[in-house]
Amino acid sequence: MLRVNNVEVVYSGVILVLRGVTLEVPEGSIVCLLGANGAGKTTALRSISGLLWTELGQVTDGSIEFQGQRIDRLPPEKIVQRGIVQIMEGRHVLEHLTVEENLRAGGHTVKGGGTSLNRDLDMVYSYFPKLKDMRSRVSGYLSGGEQQMLVIGRALMAHPKLMLLDEPSLGLAPLLVQEIYQIVQRINVEERTSILLVEQNAQAALGIANYGYVMENGRVVLDGPAGSLRNNEDVKEFYLGLSKVGERKSYKELKYYKRRKRWLG
Repeated sequence: MLRVNNVEVVYSGVILVLRGVTLEVPEGSIVCLLGANGAGKTTALRSISGLLWTELGQVTDGSIEFQGQRIDRLPPEKIVQRGIVQIMEGRHVLEHLTVEENLRAGGHTVKGGGTSLNRDLDMVYSYFPKLKDMRSRVSGYLSGGEQQMLVIGRALMAHPKLMLLDEPSLGLAPLLVQEIYQIVQRINVEERTSILLVEQNAQAALGIANYGYVMENGRVVLDGPAGSLRNNEDVKEFYLGLSKVGERKSYKELKYYKRRKRWLG
């Protein structure tokens, strides 16, 4: 469905952020993109959704294809119309609008009028019953978890073929992360929505993904089926905090992992 081919991204004409990134998202799959802060994960999503221009970024080499057609030269509104929706990190709700007004805003690109819109609202509420109970509440007063549900629901209103989901677990309690990931998995299966998921929480992401990529310093340094990555010693140590014998290491021990670079050796 999606092919990112040897893409380079430069910010402000001088800062090289992505260095020959190549990845694929097959139709109907969940693919995760793992890495530490500054690895280039969010930039990769913005290069796909066309939102690089908001940060003075540009794809300077390579190509991005969606369903066989090149999209890296299209404006973001055209990319949305083709079925790609990005859910940005940080839970960007329209905070002065109610929950239901936020959801209706997400459906403005879909044709069909009020009947279709109401049907889509019912669909979103079936995944997020809490949102139905709070549909008249001003979204700026929601908790972090409720806002995360809202931005995913708002994206669903556009009937995306591919959802770009950026750090959905950020700042949330483990039980809430588990709940949201279970819903994401349901959406993938029931709505046949392909998902490219960016995460630092490798354990949560690999728990639902079919395939994964690991990024370091703007490059993809490792990729494979999710099960293979979960069993990879480097991923266990660097991202899951586990040593070879299964003992959890301290942050002090792990923070020096970049010096080893076994997967670049």
